[in-house]
Amino acid sequence: MANIKILVGTVYGNAQDVAEMCRENLVAAGHEVSLLRQATIDEVVVDETEILLVCTSTTGQGEIPDSLLLLYCQLQDKQPDLKHVKYGLISLGDSSYDTYAEAGWLMDELFQKMEMQRIGEPLLIDACETLTPNEPAENWLVGWADSIASK
Repeated sequence: MANIKILVGTVYGNAQDVAEMCRENLVAAGHEVSLLRQATIDEVVVDETEILLVCTSTTGQGEIPDSLLLLYCQLQDKQPDLKHVKYGLISLGDSSYDTYAEAGWLMDELFQKMEMQRIGEPLLIDACETLTPNEPAENWLVGWADSIASK
């Protein structure tokens, strides 16, 4: 089974709730999972990091929430070698804004620039379509977890 670190970017707690649900389901599936609420580069750039799962909301004018911003800036500045790391992405947002799910796309762009390997397609959860983000996230997680097993 995989060693997974869930990176949380949240303002009002919805992304945190999704991340906790993901952790519970992945642990139940036999994975080793750490939930990082205020991740730093030192927690991510270690040998045991195999897979990252980003669960983030978008704040303001498309910014990354403060709880994930420090890691984003550190990774952008230092560009450590994480080519061996795979990742998945769940991004919460509101499609009535031009910057819908922008924080997730910023993380994805950075990870792609660092040549990390994305597993599956990102999940975008639109607050205009669902009031309970855990349901679409749980459905997506099943397929994503299957993809981990096949990698």
